[in-house]
Amino acid sequence: MPGCSVDIRDGVGPRVPVPNVEGWVVRAGSPAQGLEVDLRTEAGQQVATTTTGRAGGFGFADVTPGTWEVKVSGLRTGDFESAVRTILVDGETMTIPRVDIYGYGAAALEPGDGATLKAPNPTRPVVFRWVLPDIAGAAARVRLHDSAGNAVWFSQSFQGDSLPWNGLGNQGRYQGTLAPPGSYTWRVKFELPDSSEARVATRRLVLT
Repeated sequence: MPGCSVDIRDGVGPRVPVPNVEGWVVRAGSPAQGLEVDLRTEAGQQVATTTTGRAGGFGFADVTPGTWEVKVSGLRTGDFESAVRTILVDGETMTIPRVDIYGYGAAALEPGDGATLKAPNPTRPVVFRWVLPDIAGAAARVRLHDSAGNAVWFSQSFQGDSLPWNGLGNQGRYQGTLAPPGSYTWRVKFELPDSSEARVATRRLVLT
């Protein structure tokens, strides 16, 4: 079955499929054990899951050719909530570059989780603030969704730590219109120099 996850054994126990996609997860350079690793389609649909072993390794068997995402979920305080690496499988066995789950100080700052603010407009913006991970070349982008999960506004990626939003949407049915009062969520995604992408926890925001 495409995307079947495997457990790497030490020569004992039942035989398992040999992975054709494998990799390792580290936390600031040290092996990260016990982390959930998901294999997802390019659209983000999960098709298999496994857990990193003592050396931080993981593997997936029978992954068919195409573009896939490998998502690692953080576990400890100081980790990214998740880190994602996009891979192109060509039918051959491949080892993907290691994924570092450590957040290097990355954090979302303002608005605080659950904050209530007046709905922004071009003369009274909402300012999003965050801490970039302490990684040279890291960039950030902000994403805002409504309570139903619909995309409202996405920023461009840039190497900064704050960004004003004038209330105008640029996604889907919100394109070019002011976001109405209601409940929203926002998050910061970080684009890292090793071509992986990471994020911190999503925050709730109420606009009145």
